[in-house]
Amino acid sequence: MSSLVHHFPILLIAIPILVAALTMMLRSKPKLQAGLSVLASFSLVLISSMLLMQVWNSGIQVYEVGEWGKYGIMLVADLLSAGIVMLSSGVSFLSLIYSLDYIEKRSLSTYHPLFNLLVAGLHGSFLTGDIFNLFVFFEVLLLSSCGLVVALEKDGVTKSSDKLEATFKYLVLNMLGSILMLIAVSALYATTGTLNMADISVKLSAMQAAGTLPWHVFAIGLMFIVIFGNKAAIFPLHYWLPDVHPTAPSPISAMLSGVLIKVGVYGMLRVFFFIFTDVLGMFQPIIIVLALFTIGIGAASAVAQTDVKRLLAYSSVSQIGYVFLGIGFGSLGAVAASLVYLVNHAIAKSLLFLTSGGIIHHAGTRDMNKMGGMVNSSPFMAVAFLIGAMSIAGLPPMGGFISKFVLFDAGIIGKYYTEISIALLFAIFSLFYMFRAWLLMFWGEKRDVKAHGEYSEHGSSPMIYLPIAFLALMVLALGVYSEPLLSLAQATAAQILDPQAYIDAVLTRVVR
Repeated sequence: MSSLVHHFPILLIAIPILVAALTMMLRSKPKLQAGLSVLASFSLVLISSMLLMQVWNSGIQVYEVGEWGKYGIMLVADLLSAGIVMLSSGVSFLSLIYSLDYIEKRSLSTYHPLFNLLVAGLHGSFLTGDIFNLFVFFEVLLLSSCGLVVALEKDGVTKSSDKLEATFKYLVLNMLGSILMLIAVSALYATTGTLNMADISVKLSAMQAAGTLPWHVFAIGLMFIVIFGNKAAIFPLHYWLPDVHPTAPSPISAMLSGVLIKVGVYGMLRVFFFIFTDVLGMFQPIIIVLALFTIGIGAASAVAQTDVKRLLAYSSVSQIGYVFLGIGFGSLGAVAASLVYLVNHAIAKSLLFLTSGGIIHHAGTRDMNKMGGMVNSSPFMAVAFLIGAMSIAGLPPMGGFISKFVLFDAGIIGKYYTEISIALLFAIFSLFYMFRAWLLMFWGEKRDVKAHGEYSEHGSSPMIYLPIAFLALMVLALGVYSEPLLSLAQATAAQILDPQAYIDAVLTRVVR
């Protein structure tokens, strides 16, 4: 068993890649495709859980792909990467189960291969110890997610032309980000002569101590803010998200908001607190300002929306701003609060997007002004959406309340009074737009019956209900019993702010 544990990091990437290839060859057998994908996805949940426990109990795990040490490809699982991989595999598994009854059959032949490639790209991005391979896995994410956005859902209300338009915007903006990342990585390699992130950190720290740190390192840092800000959809690079979310199938929206934009958060934490740790103070004010603009613009835009998925998309923009705000504060408590916020947002927003899929299927429209009265025709969706809305709004006893409480507490301790006041103001906006959405969809009587008729009589299957119910219970559990998450976040933040253990684990490897 111990030898198998050693291979967990590579298995988390290799299994979905292998299953992607197998499901592509099984396109004529959709049931076998689905069974294989579900089995693989469930195995990833188990492996990622065991990997996190292994890291917690035994320290950072390093896996060499080949025997080249820091000169080759290395996968590194610390608390940050192992924790986010576990979150990613959990959301992926639930989204996949949901997809089995939600995605149109003619799209399933390519849906499963692309979904598995998306998972492989996510896990690779979180586990790689090599900054060039971070770029490579970003490209895997981009191509697979573009294919998934245009997948057709049953009784879909979105035109294929709208899907293609949103995908084009997403592809172009991210291709520009990829070019910028390639420039930044090349410049970093030219400066340090290595692509291993631990080695880069050591060499930049040595240059800083000797007073020979070149000026262009600061330009590289600014480029990485743009690169990861684009992935996370922070202002002013957030415009792709409100277009992509409404057109993507709901399980893919859950993946995009719940996990994929967190790649940008992970990249910011890994690069700025690890590689640029000696010059972090120069970038923190920039991150704080961008976070505040992101919070405000996302929340103000969400208030004006009538499309339920577009509202949730702008809400994701605003909420990711709170995560970046904690990163900008930079203290142990603030970084831990950002991690708590990241987890709670991933679960609550995945819940809301999956629930919105059921709502749209039931109502036949995304326009909330044409809904109303669904508390009677779909009480399960009403309760599930209310739980997610309360969490995003930051009301007890939901996990979102704990997130905002620890973030605001960390900001007050750090004397960021103005920043916390602005964030608190827009938290009130989130309270307004989430409950306005719930009232429009579920309360009163159905509006515009003549144009759209009565609600669909078609009932959802257990594959729709079970992922939603599980996520709703998780939102409640993380609010009522948050101590394990808070402890894990504190330990992870301490490891982020003191990367020496990561450096030692990677650079003390012997090249055989």
